[in-house]
Parts: sequence; C-alpha cells; structure tokens
Amino acid sequence: MGSLSRRRFLGSAAGAGLLGIAGPRTAHSASTINIGASLSLTGRFSDSAKYVEEGYRLWEAQTNDAGGIGGSQVKVTIYDDQSNPDTGRVLAQRLIDRNGVVAILGPYSSPITDAEAVVVERAQVPLIGTIASDSSIWARRNLKWTFQAFPSSNYDHEGFIKIVKEKGEGIKKLAIIFEQSPFSIAGKDWAVSYAKKLGIPVDAYGYAPGNQDFRSIIEHIVNSGADVVSMGGYYQPSIALTRQMMERAFNPKGYQFIEASDGVTKDALGANAEGIFGRSAWEASTDTPENKAFVAAYQKKYNRKPSYHSASAYAAGQLLAAAIKAKGAKSEAIRDFIATSSVDTIMGSFKVNDKGQQTGYRYLTIQWQGGTQKIVGGNSKTAAEWPKPAWK
Repeated sequence: MGSLSRRRFLGSAAGAGLLGIAGPRTAHSASTINIGASLSLTGRFSDSAKYVEEGYRLWEAQTNDAGGIGGSQVKVTIYDDQSNPDTGRVLAQRLIDRNGVVAILGPYSSPITDAEAVVVERAQVPLIGTIASDSSIWARRNLKWTFQAFPSSNYDHEGFIKIVKEKGEGIKKLAIIFEQSPFSIAGKDWAVSYAKKLGIPVDAYGYAPGNQDFRSIIEHIVNSGADVVSMGGYYQPSIALTRQMMERAFNPKGYQFIEASDGVTKDALGANAEGIFGRSAWEASTDTPENKAFVAAYQKKYNRKPSYHSASAYAAGQLLAAAIKAKGAKSEAIRDFIATSSVDTIMGSFKVNDKGQQTGYRYLTIQWQGGTQKIVGGNSKTAAEWPKPAWK
C-alpha cells in the first residue's frame, strides 16, 4: 500500500479573506493542526481526484499564509487510496491512529466515503464527504460523524431532463445509462420516475463498475429508437462511451454525461465536446467576490480554471475552518458545529439535515458551447444549444 506525503506550497495569498481563521485546539502540537485525507491519486478515479487534491492544497496554503488557525499551522496529510474502498478504510484508521487528525476531509467517490464512514463513526472523528453524492450512505445508516458536503446524486439527471422536456417536441425516447453502484442507481431511479412524470418515454441500461466497453449498450439504445442519452457514471467510462458513440456514428439530439463539467473534457474530446451537457455542483463563472478570489488564486497556481471537484474541496476546508473558528479543534466540537450550522462557502450555503445529508447545495446544468462551459437552464440567460451538433 502506497502513501503520499508530497506537499505543494502555493505562493498566492489571494482569497485569504475567504478563510475562517481562529480558535484553539487540543490534542495537537502548539504549532500544528493535523487534518487528513485519502485520495485516489492512482486508479480509476485519479483523473478527477487530482482536482480534489489541488483544492485541499490551495486551502491549506492560503490558511497557513494568512497565519494559520488561531496561530497554529494546518497540516493536511494525504495518502493514496488507489481508488479502493478497502484501502481508504485502512488509511482513515492510519490518519486517526498515526497522524492524530481531528477531522478527515473526504476522499473522491461515494464508495470510498462509505467505507471510511465505518472507521470514523467508531473512532468519533468527523468526516466531511466532499465528493460523496450518494445520499443512500446516510439513508441506510444512523451516522453521527459523517456529513455529506456535495449535492445528492438523486438529482444527477434533473437539469438535463428539464431541458429535454423543454425541447422535447419530436423526442422519441430518453436512454439513461448508469453504473451498478449505489450513487448511480439512486440517480437512475429518480430520473426514470421523474421522466415518466413528465411524459418522457425512458429506458435504463446498467453496466458493471470499471467497465469501459459500451458497444452492446449503444446497439440496444440505437435499436430502441432513443434519441436523447444521459450517462450517470464516472468520468473515464463516460469518455469511453462518448468515443464509442462517435465510432458507431450514433449522434443523439441531446447528450449528457454528468461529469462533462470536468475541466479536461475538452482536452479529451476536442471539438466533439460541443453541445454536451453535464451537471455541476459549482461553476467558475459564479459572480461573488469570494468565488472570484478563489478562481484567481487557482488559475495563478495551476494555469487553468478549477473544476467543481477543486471548488468542493476548497469549500470543505472553509467549512472545517469555520467549525474550528467557532468551537475550537476538538473533534466533538467540530462535529457538533457541522451538524447544526449553515455555513456560506464558495459552493453556496452548506447545510445538512438530521441524518447528515446535504440540503443546501443543488446542481447547476452546464453545456459546452464555443469551447467553454456555460450554465444553461433554470435562471440562466444562456439558451441551451439544441440539437447537439453532429460529431466531427
């Protein structure tokens, strides 16, 4: 099992005003507050997890550049969970036992968050589920130390389905593709029910986790007559599906894959990203001073705009800083604050219900237009491009 101890010292102090900085701490050295995380730095989630790491490191660096929290420096120890829930569970225990962390920032993916919840509930150390969209983690268990900090996967397809309904004259059928994992199944179940309520014919197609061969599913979709498609899986299989649709010359009128808002979608698909929809928990174009400062600092360091993964990670740091500022750095005090407080972050207003499920954050719908991501639907003034341009 590998571990990661590299640190990125980010020079920019831009956005330091975003940080909730203050508060004493116990069970740490006079100069350091220990916080931990496992991330999928290798394995099938690594393409997206690197953005989470960058968000954590930017928050850590800005906090320390601004004097730390209550005069104590923050140390975020990150280990590589290799995209494996069992490894994540072991590393969460290591962070508690060996590194003495008072809180854990979430891993990438709901399955690894679910595995780590077992450890933190027993150890009574708070875990912030930074990229955990699967609300069933909280629905099926009585969790007291684990908190969802991401919009629920139930609504993965919601924005796209609304656009399908709006543009729907002549639409024959919607195809939902989902990974046979809890987060994706929850999104599929909600979407199928919602589409039927709106009078949209719908079929659903499941695939095994890790699968990247969608040729059979594509043939079923083509034969069914479906002409709009929404993919509810992770980034790598979504890119594989898209490329195989191009190879098959299957060009739906409308197409979403939920992780299309990942900043490397354009790198992967080039001009064929045009017209693809996605769902995003956050966008760089959100017009607030705090958000602008975050985006500027991130761009200065990484020479690109942040994705919602990075913003979610940074917001998790903001939440943790607010808890320590308000209540101090004891694990129990941090837990009590997170469970009962509404906190403004660059993602919006964090708030959980009595089961720890996120109620404050909801998804935006984005579409690739002219080589950039644009918010469409809802209150956006940008019209959705419809139908999707033909593959190049």
